Amino acid sequence: MIDKTLTPLEALQMAMQREKGAEDFYVKAAQNVQEESARQMFEFLAGEERKHQKMIQDEIDKNFLKEM
Repeated sequence: MIDKTLTPLEALQMAMQREKGAEDFYVKAAQNVQEESARQMFEFLAGEERKHQKMIQDEIDKNFLKEM
C-alpha cells in the first residue's frame, strides 16, 4: 500500500515487483498469440519492462547498497 509511511526503498521494491509482474504478463501474452506482429509487440514490451527493472535496481544499488 502506498502511503506516507512508505520508505523510498520500499517504494522501489514495490515498483520492481510491478515491473516483474508486467514482464511476466507480456511474456505469457507473447507465447499465447498467433499473430506474429502481436507476438513481436508483446516481446518488445517485455523487454521494456526488463529495462525498467534494471533502472530500478540501479537506483537501489546506488542509493541503498552503498555500504556493501
